[in-house]
Amino acid sequence: MDPTLIANALSITLFIVSLFISFRAFYLFFQERSRRVFILGLSMGIISLTAAAGFLGDNVTSISLNVDWFNYIGQTVCFLFILLSLIKSSDDYLRRLIQWQVVISVLLLLLFVLAPVLPPEFPDPALTKTLLSGSRGVICFVTFFYYFSAFMSKETRFSLLMSIAFFLLSVGYL
Repeated sequence: MDPTLIANALSITLFIVSLFISFRAFYLFFQERSRRVFILGLSMGIISLTAAAGFLGDNVTSISLNVDWFNYIGQTVCFLFILLSLIKSSDDYLRRLIQWQVVISVLLLLLFVLAPVLPPEFPDPALTKTLLSGSRGVICFVTFFYYFSAFMSKETRFSLLMSIAFFLLSVGYL
């Protein structure tokens, strides 16, 4: 059995699911103009790129792609923006959050473009990977609680599915 089979299957699944959510969120954004949905769409779009980058980093051997930097930092930042969008719902706050997210997303894409020249290892890899992966788990767990409380008050299918998804993500990252 190929040792990268499970990693490849997870990367492809994450890519497809997050890309679908991103497309759906942008479709809804153009209909409803909800800033929170835009933040979700952009975050899930970047997360789908991290999954694609992880797949490429594991399978392309002709050039050195050091995509761990993009994967860990990109996913952490995207999950953080989703969480920050749930904390406050004022229009001004969400507008500023979108501005920050667009700027940081451009910087993340620059990090992805620089993948061939980045160092292959994190400084103190065990500690750095533990902190970055642990922070993703904590952010996803807090986001789970926001969506779960929204489900308990509104009982929408979207809130239920998002709370389940973020719970599973938090367990997986932790």
